[in-house]
Amino acid sequence: MTLKHLSQWLLPAAAGALLTSCGTVSEFQPAITGSAGGKKYSRVIVRDFTHTVSDDDGTTPVAARKFSDEISYALQRQNPNLKVSRSGKPSADTLVIGGEVTRYMEGNKALRLFVGMGAGSSYFDANVRFSDGVSGKSLGTITVDKNSWALGGGLAAMQTVDTYMQEGAEKTAEESEKFLK
Repeated sequence: MTLKHLSQWLLPAAAGALLTSCGTVSEFQPAITGSAGGKKYSRVIVRDFTHTVSDDDGTTPVAARKFSDEISYALQRQNPNLKVSRSGKPSADTLVIGGEVTRYMEGNKALRLFVGMGAGSSYFDANVRFSDGVSGKSLGTITVDKNSWALGGGLAAMQTVDTYMQEGAEKTAEESEKFLK
């Protein structure tokens, strides 16, 4: 393999690794084994996420709504013909996505950059629920558990709750495909 071929493969892989945060976004967990893939929906309503964390400065409710917006945008990017709304009354053909933010901490970029070892760490955790629009029956969940790289440096400084939300939203959009027409 030549240096040119190696760089064509290695550069994108390294860039992806550098921009990805620590933690996970789980695979879809069906509420009842085998429940995924049954009924198909042609509409999605993304409800405002609630939050279960204390909020000292008013940022957590804003972040919860922003995560809902990110999911809505990701769904529209992935499936441009899909009817996605943020409110409204669900009908028989509506998949409802909602949930709660369970941890939200923006942290401090400068501390992550210069100190590391967990100082200034950022966190974003959420439970994403999929449910039937008419019955409200839970179809399943995804768990978002994202955080900055603990060792610090430029990599950790670039990792923000905004990137964690985008990663969680993209995974939510991917997993919703199993329910869409």
